[in-house]
Amino acid sequence: MLQLHTGLVAWTIIIFVLLLVILRKVAWKPIVDGLEERTQKIKDSLEKAEAAQKAAENARAEYEAMMAKANKEAQELIARSRKDAETARDKIVAEAQTSSDQILQRTKREIDLARQKALEEIKQTAAEMSISIAGRLIGKSLAAKDHQDLIRQALSDMQSLSGEPN
Repeated sequence: MLQLHTGLVAWTIIIFVLLLVILRKVAWKPIVDGLEERTQKIKDSLEKAEAAQKAAENARAEYEAMMAKANKEAQELIARSRKDAETARDKIVAEAQTSSDQILQRTKREIDLARQKALEEIKQTAAEMSISIAGRLIGKSLAAKDHQDLIRQALSDMQSLSGEPN
C-alpha cells in the first residue's frame, strides 16, 4: 500500500518551492523578457508594414495624379497644336488670297493699260487714216455719194483694226 511519508512530502514541497524561486530569478525573467522583446519586434514590424503600405498607397496616388496631369497636359498640347495649325493654315490661306487679289488687280491694270494703248493706237491709226482721206480729198473732188462711201470705208477700217463690232 501506499503510505504517505510526511517528511518526504515536506522536503518535496520545500525543494519544489526553492526550485520555483531559483527558476523565477534565473530563468523566468529572461524568458518573459525574451517574449516581451519578441512581442515588441512583432508590433514594430506590423507598424512598419502598415507605414510601408500607406507609403505605397500614397506613392500610387501620386503616380496616378502625375499620370492624369501628364495626360491633361498632353491633351492641352495637342489642342494647342491643332489651334496653331489652324491659325497657320488660315494665315496661309489669307496670304494666298491677298496674293491672288494683288495678282488679279495687277492683271486688270495691265489689261486696262493694254486696252488704253490699243485705243491710242486706234486713235493714231484713225488720225493717220483721216489724214490719208483728207489727202485723197484734196486730190479729187467728191460727190455726196463718194463722201458717204469714204466715211463708211473709214469706219470699216477702224472696226477691223480695233476688233470691236459697232
